[in-house]
Amino acid sequence: MALPQKKRHTRWIWKALDRDTGHLLDWECGRRDAATLKTLVDRLASWAVTCYCTAHWQVYATVIPAEKLVTSKVYMDAIERDHCRQRHWFGRFKRKSIIVSKSRAMVDLTMALFARFRVNGDVAEIFALDMIT
Repeated sequence: MALPQKKRHTRWIWKALDRDTGHLLDWECGRRDAATLKTLVDRLASWAVTCYCTAHWQVYATVIPAEKLVTSKVYMDAIERDHCRQRHWFGRFKRKSIIVSKSRAMVDLTMALFARFRVNGDVAEIFALDMIT
């Protein structure tokens, strides 16, 4: 998923979703290159990932071992649905939007909130927290 800024400074959000639970395991914000993908894949090692389902893009094959790589659009529906929900809830992730954050910290914070309350949890938890304080 791309964050629109100047074309030469575009940031990408690389995401890892658990196909069984639908939970967002991790993400990495950076360039659309092998170094950024490798950072994410290295962090995913603690999850003991057995299979990476990806689109057909050459960088995946340079970072992910061939025996763990499945390249097919057939398995991309969950991640694409996640992208759509993210664009719906946060203006900074919409294409051609004027609400673009130049701060990587703000992008990471937004992703953490999105993962916790919209993908892996329930938005109602936010209101429950408000009642406690």
